[in-house]
Amino acid sequence: MSESTVTPVVFTADYLGRPGERTFFIQASGATGVRTFTLEKEQVGVLAERLRELLLAIDSTDTIRTTEPARDPALSLVATDPPEWRVGSMALAYDEASDNVYVVIEEVGAGLEDGGLEDGGLEEGQPADVTSIRFVLRRDQIRAFVLHALAVVAEGRPTCQLCGLPMDPDGHNCPASNGHRPHHRLG
Repeated sequence: MSESTVTPVVFTADYLGRPGERTFFIQASGATGVRTFTLEKEQVGVLAERLRELLLAIDSTDTIRTTEPARDPALSLVATDPPEWRVGSMALAYDEASDNVYVVIEEVGAGLEDGGLEDGGLEEGQPADVTSIRFVLRRDQIRAFVLHALAVVAEGRPTCQLCGLPMDPDGHNCPASNGHRPHHRLG
């Protein structure tokens, strides 16, 4: 298992690209440099929501309850080398003694490998070589991340009122209206 611990000055999530073709990132920067990882938009949203819930579990009067999400220019991505890897699983923890929140991300494909069938029996899964990063964060960093990340996720494509699917800037074939495209006349 390969795990490293990072205590960043800035912890953020953002994207590059146009709607429908965006790539999302988590980025941590500080004295040791910039670390960037790719992940799915849904993962950014879930991470932000779970961190929001964690802040409220720690302190039910936290300002995160009433503060509206907004993009923070101080949390924009920093130009860097290509992302190190794609995020698979994520975990959260809170250490009351230090008042730190831990966000652990693991590379896609990490975890138990399927042992498969051998000699008529099921082998137990063997631990795979896991690459993970543990970010040590203060509550104010988490609060800033949550508000920024929720705003970033909300900047996505508008949702179709009929089917709930995202609509592309170039149009939308809605299954609720039989997915029919406009008719074109020939000749």
